Amino acid sequence: MEVATLLITLPSILFLSFTTNGVSARHGISIVDQPPAVLDSSGKELLKSEYYYLKPVMALPWLYSPAIIPGVYRKDTCWLQLGIEVFTYGITGVPVKFSPVVPNKDKSIRESTDLIIEFPDKLGSLCGGSSVLKADEFLFLGPRGDNTSRFKIEKSSESSNRIYKLVYSSGKVVGTSTRYDKTRRLALTDKPLPFTFHPF
Repeated sequence: MEVATLLITLPSILFLSFTTNGVSARHGISIVDQPPAVLDSSGKELLKSEYYYLKPVMALPWLYSPAIIPGVYRKDTCWLQLGIEVFTYGITGVPVKFSPVVPNKDKSIRESTDLIIEFPDKLGSLCGGSSVLKADEFLFLGPRGDNTSRFKIEKSSESSNRIYKLVYSSGKVVGTSTRYDKTRRLALTDKPLPFTFHPF
């Protein structure tokens, strides 16, 4: 009886261990749990090396449109700021592309993954030769190569799965800081500036 009981129980144990460890017993295919893919404004997955506009989500009067634009140019560095202007069709700002810090074969950009954010090379040539987004207190363009260029994309809104925030490697989020000249520079803060990603 003990042998028969063991033979009956063993398949059940194996089935449970396979299904609870993310393996499909029916198909025999291993399924690795991954964070959800980041979605653009149209609901499509963000793809590596494709350019997207970072579009701030803000309540603004009609005809007013926000965008991320290069700001102060000083000592071969471009700072980035929030531009809000009156445009009939809106301003788009400057596009960015994303790539994981640890290379992988996944074509999609995923939430809560360490990323490098880059602007077009033409902008980098005007900003000291680098197009990589970095941060100390404020956000700026600088050379690639250390933790000052690591960001993550995380959900910012429970009501929409297409609104995100940028989280810096220190845990601070990307928001804005108003300067003495009334410009709103992108900075590391406790209050995020929410974004959507629009295809370039």
